[in-house]
Amino acid sequence: MWRAIDALCEMVAPEDAYQAAFQVIFLRSSGGALWSPLVRHFGPAGPALNMAWANTRLDSVFRLGVRRSAGAVGLFGEADRRLAALIVEVDRVESAGQPVGLFDACLDRYSHRFGQGGNYYTPRGIARLVAGLASPRAGERVLDPVCGSGRLLVEAARWARRQGAGDDVAVVCGRDISTEARRVAAMNLTLNSLPGDLGTSAVDSLRGGSTGLAADVVLANPPFKMPGWGHDELVGDPRWSFGQPPKGSANFAWVQHILSELSPRGRAVVLLADGAGRSTRGEEKQIRQRMVEADVLAGVVALPTGLFPHTRIGASLWFLSKDKTPHIGWGRNPRLGEVLFVDARRLAKRADRSRRQLADEEVTRICRIFAAWRGADSGDAVSDGPQEEASWCRSVRREEIEAYGYDLTPGNYVRSSAGSTGASPDHDVAERSPKEELYGRFEKAARINERLRSVLRET
Repeated sequence: MWRAIDALCEMVAPEDAYQAAFQVIFLRSSGGALWSPLVRHFGPAGPALNMAWANTRLDSVFRLGVRRSAGAVGLFGEADRRLAALIVEVDRVESAGQPVGLFDACLDRYSHRFGQGGNYYTPRGIARLVAGLASPRAGERVLDPVCGSGRLLVEAARWARRQGAGDDVAVVCGRDISTEARRVAAMNLTLNSLPGDLGTSAVDSLRGGSTGLAADVVLANPPFKMPGWGHDELVGDPRWSFGQPPKGSANFAWVQHILSELSPRGRAVVLLADGAGRSTRGEEKQIRQRMVEADVLAGVVALPTGLFPHTRIGASLWFLSKDKTPHIGWGRNPRLGEVLFVDARRLAKRADRSRRQLADEEVTRICRIFAAWRGADSGDAVSDGPQEEASWCRSVRREEIEAYGYDLTPGNYVRSSAGSTGASPDHDVAERSPKEELYGRFEKAARINERLRSVLRET
C-alpha cells in the first residue's frame, strides 16, 4: 500500500495523493455499500472515487465545502491507473478491519515524509500527552482552534471516555484554515464514532477572532513562530489582554487567543517552540511576566528533541488555567501562585534513525505527575504531589520565576540528573545543529545577564 501511495505521489502533489489515500482507507473501513462499488469499479478510478465519496455525505454533514483531492482535480492516464492500483492494494491490506490504526499510520507517514512548517499532523504520543495533561471530562466542551487531522480532539474524547462512566465523551469542536485538513479531521472523527463540530467553513482562527464557545478545555498545536499571522490588521485586538504580540512570531497571539476561548474556569494545553519561554524580546518577555502575575500559567513541560518529523527545534507544552482553586475541573489542591515545571527531555525513545517518540508509559508518567499536583480525580493520581519525581519536576513559586526574569525554561528550576532517566546530560546538545547551539548559547548568556541584573537590584 505504501508503494502504491508513493507511486501516486510521483504523478500528483503529495497532499493530493494522500487525500486520495485517506479517502480510500476511510471507504474501505466503512465497507458494504460504500466500498463495494469502488473496489469493483469499471473505467477511470477518479470518478469512481468521487462517486463513492459523495455517498458518505461527510461533505454536507461537516460542511466541508468544495472538495479538492486527487479525484476531484481530475486524474488522467497513468495517474488514474496508479489511483486504481492504490484502491486494489488497500483492499488487500489485512489490517483494514482496524481502520483507526491504518488511518493513523497513514497520517504519521505523510507527516514523516512531507511535513514542513505547520503542514504536518501531530504525532500520536504528543496528542496523548496534550489530552492527558488537560484531562477532559465527559460533557466538557473541548476546542482545538488549529485542529489539522483532529488527533487532539480524538485523544481528548478517548481520555474523557476512559475517565468517565459508560459511553459519555467530551463535546469536541475544531477549526482549521485548511479545507483539506478539515476533511481529514472529519474522517478521523467519524472513524472514532465522534460527531464533532468543525465549524461552517475553513477559517484562520487568529484573524477570525474568538468563537464564543467558552470552552472548558482548549488543546492546540499551532505552527511554530508563524511570522505572517496578521499583526498589522489585529493591532489593539481585545484578545491581547497581556500585550500586543510581536510582528515576527505568532506564539503569543496563539496563547492569548486560546485564553480568550476559555470559560472562566477553563484550562488549556498548547505546544510552543522553546523560544517562546526564554525569548528576551521585549514584547514576549512582558507578556510572559503578565501571564505569571495574573496566575494563568499552571505548568511547562520541556519535550525531547526529534519528536517532530520536520524540525529539530525544541518544544514545550504550556498548561494554562484560569482558575487554580479547588473545583471539579481542576482538582482538590489549590495551586495559586505556583507553576509546575517538568523537564522531560530525556524520556523519548528511538523510533528509527531519524525519529524519537514518547512511549505510552512515559506519557502516563507525566500525566500522573500533573494529576497528583492538581489533586485531580484520576485513578493514576495516587499521591498529593510529584515528590516521587523530584529529580525532573518541581513546583515553583511566582517569586522564583520573577528572580529568573520570567524565563519559563524548565531547566532553570529543575536539576535533572542523568541517572533518573538513563540518558546523557549532553544528549539534546549533541543533536542540535551548530547554528541552533550558537543561538542557544546567546539566549543562555542573556538569561544569565538578566539574573545578574535581578540580583544587583535586590542588593
